[in-house]
Amino acid sequence: MESSKTLRTLFLTVIAEVISFGILIPIVPLFFTEPSSSYFLLPEGLSINMGYILLGLLIGLYPLGQFIATPILGEVSDIYGRKTVIQLSITGTVISTLIFAYGIIAASIPILFLSRIINGLTGGLISVAQATIADVSSKDEKSKNFGLIGAAFGTGFILGPFLGGLLSSDLHPWFSATLPFYFAATLSTASLIYSRYKLDETSPMEEKKINWKKPLTQLKKGFQIPGLKKLFGVNFFYFSGFAFFTTFIPVYLVQKFNFTQFNTGNFFLYIGILVIFGQTILVPKIFAKYPEEKVMPITLFLTGLFIFLQPIPQSLIPFMAAVTLFSVNNSLTQIALNTLVSNNASEKDQGLALGTNQSVRALANAIPSMISGIAAALFTPAMPLTVAGILIMATATIYRYTN
Repeated sequence: MESSKTLRTLFLTVIAEVISFGILIPIVPLFFTEPSSSYFLLPEGLSINMGYILLGLLIGLYPLGQFIATPILGEVSDIYGRKTVIQLSITGTVISTLIFAYGIIAASIPILFLSRIINGLTGGLISVAQATIADVSSKDEKSKNFGLIGAAFGTGFILGPFLGGLLSSDLHPWFSATLPFYFAATLSTASLIYSRYKLDETSPMEEKKINWKKPLTQLKKGFQIPGLKKLFGVNFFYFSGFAFFTTFIPVYLVQKFNFTQFNTGNFFLYIGILVIFGQTILVPKIFAKYPEEKVMPITLFLTGLFIFLQPIPQSLIPFMAAVTLFSVNNSLTQIALNTLVSNNASEKDQGLALGTNQSVRALANAIPSMISGIAAALFTPAMPLTVAGILIMATATIYRYTN
């Protein structure tokens, strides 16, 4: 019962966190890449190509901050408690979201950048939630329980972009570019209060000093865990490709299919529904019959293939068919990778393995997000999607045929 209560609390907390993250997805591209939008903030004299670069930098700052801070927050959670760090992360989300809203009002790009830095440096919630799951789950339960958190992520990805698109649309006079961020800050505050009273502590509460060099030393130590170097490599290149996709798919939707921010929110609503379906319905059925090690290379390759195909269709229906197949395969891939990392680490190395995996993921999201803006500026907003597909397919092929 205690385990169920912890999982339920983590589920709701992760949903609130991902909503706060995802709520900006349909809106931010309008600030930098759409001169016809009333929300356009790019100063006169800067080209749209520079807007692409700024968009990539802004998106990349959050995971870069996570790369720096998440390992240290993991250390803090080992010493002072998982609950303490989860609450710290939620507080950072509240503050950074309010700063972002102020940046929109002030039409200040530096303030928007500052907000993302603060959010990234306090963004350890997902990693610590995974460590909490590892604390309370047996080996046989991990795949199912990671799937639950994956479903929470998917639910947040349903509601975040959808609410961002809705609350910033012109469907009601009260809706504006800042309203989604006020809503997100309110939701995160409620999550902070809820977790304060409902979340149980699962940390070993070790007596040790915080290693401030942990972002670098963790990577070095993590890659020395037997059997994980290859998986960490797969995670890095998979999430690198995924970062190219997520950074510029909203821009591509606007330019190719004339999507409004409300349309883009509905697009991510659709993807989120598919992720929940995959991680709650397909994951238990497929992984009960086939091991993650066999499934992952196949779904990883198909994930890349269906991203690669997305820029090819000239009409919406075949494009959405590719998006559908991408989303289902991607939902299986993420759970398989998380489970493989956890299952291939000993009990004493769980925190190190999961922390390293999160650091690898954060670094993979940061650098490619920034590079994707340059790729879009040099070519077209479709180029990051093409790069994403090729990179993920190559990763799956190399993983499958190398020891």
